Amino acid sequence: MSIVRPVVQRLLLLTCLSTLALSAVASSLRVGFAQVPITPNVYDQWIDVNDDAQFDPDIDEWVDGNDNGQFDPVWIAGFQKQRPAQGVKDDLMAVVVVIEDGDRRIGIVAVDTIGLMRKFVLDVRESLPEAWQIDYLMVHATHNHEGPDTQGLWGPGLFTSGVDPQYMESLKRNILSAVEKAIANLEPANMSIARIPTDPLTPIVDKRKPMVIDEDIRALMFQRADGSVIGTLVNFGIHVELAWDRNLWLTADIAGYLRQGVSDGIYYDGELLKPGLGGTTLWLTGNIGGLMTSGPSDEIYDTFLRKNITKAGHDKARTFGYSLANSVIEAAQHGEFTDSDNTLLTIRAREVELGITNFMLALGTLTGLVDSDPTLHLTPPFVRYRSEIAFIQLGNATITGIPGELYPEIAVGGIENPKGADYLLAPQEIPHLRSQLPGDVNLMVNLANDAIGYIIPKSEWDDEAPWIYGEEEETYGEIVSLGPDTAPAIHRAVTDIIKGDP
Repeated sequence: MSIVRPVVQRLLLLTCLSTLALSAVASSLRVGFAQVPITPNVYDQWIDVNDDAQFDPDIDEWVDGNDNGQFDPVWIAGFQKQRPAQGVKDDLMAVVVVIEDGDRRIGIVAVDTIGLMRKFVLDVRESLPEAWQIDYLMVHATHNHEGPDTQGLWGPGLFTSGVDPQYMESLKRNILSAVEKAIANLEPANMSIARIPTDPLTPIVDKRKPMVIDEDIRALMFQRADGSVIGTLVNFGIHVELAWDRNLWLTADIAGYLRQGVSDGIYYDGELLKPGLGGTTLWLTGNIGGLMTSGPSDEIYDTFLRKNITKAGHDKARTFGYSLANSVIEAAQHGEFTDSDNTLLTIRAREVELGITNFMLALGTLTGLVDSDPTLHLTPPFVRYRSEIAFIQLGNATITGIPGELYPEIAVGGIENPKGADYLLAPQEIPHLRSQLPGDVNLMVNLANDAIGYIIPKSEWDDEAPWIYGEEEETYGEIVSLGPDTAPAIHRAVTDIIKGDP
């Protein structure tokens, strides 16, 4: 089922355009950017008496900051439960770009949260005024592990949600506000695109075999006729988590530093070390399944401080974020962005039905711990869920929306069937997705319009011993995946939508 508005569905059927029409569409490209803080209020302070980065009411101490006689935590998502914020290091943001080509208008919003369920996304879309004329809105969570729980899985207990309903209402209002401001900021633009290598001194690590990394930066830059930058989209695959699990301060982590570096410049201790490009920067998290990260034992080099950093924390998040920003700035300064004359905009989006065979996740959805809309069936899979995939083409650039954390080998190849896997079969998710994408620069956005967990190649699935690759314990991915048939279903759906098949 397609979820693009009907008028756009009809327009998408037009596959042949004259050179004159193409030129006319290209000349009418307009973009608008906006950003709005979405940082929750941290009313109550607490002291981690036993230094375990978890709140224990029988041990830890707290101060009633709003004098209401109860502890009002902001539960931080992404690692262990019971991790309430002690304060705010930097603002979390909702960043929006609105793009129109004269016929169609889309919006892309990125928010500094762990993930947003499709039920919430649909609510946001239904709240868009018709007057805004948004044909399609992609809502993306950066997968920030240092922001509030927006899914329900990181509260004070196993079956107690960490979601604050009032915050979710505020988040929706802020997203809508940012979209409205982006529309008001629409202006004529030229687009240029780039695929940018990362700095080898700040490598990401694949924490699960086979070691496959989708490692380049993909970027779209929009400029005025005078060359000044309106805004930049930056797509890269790494978990936004480098402050790590003992951090108790809300922060946008890598994404925040990347945005600041590209737009405003790279600052250390208030000193500008490298000017930015200007405009507004929107971060889009790429393919991160298999746990693309830089862990507490992984060393990276800070080019500006001229020293190695291993320990997880805010300094490491800054180093990595600024390294990515530096790569984008250097690419722009060295003329590595290519002008895109064709800016014809097409949108395809559709629902995909997935089975939930993971018992704990099925239980969480059925009990309402995770705010979603599962359905019960008399035949397997008994619990099912409707998610969404999307494909946007803007001239010779594409943006593919994936509703969870895609293992990079599904995107770039290298799927294996290792000893110990639960299924003895050849790779199912072939050919790999990047080989099918048209255009010159292809952004792949994880956690787009939904947050279904890991998308693991079926031939690598392993939730029963013996464990793959001789591991001594179960790998993490299966614990937070809907089930072994998720990846084949997502691969088929994305392949179909790239081809334009109904």
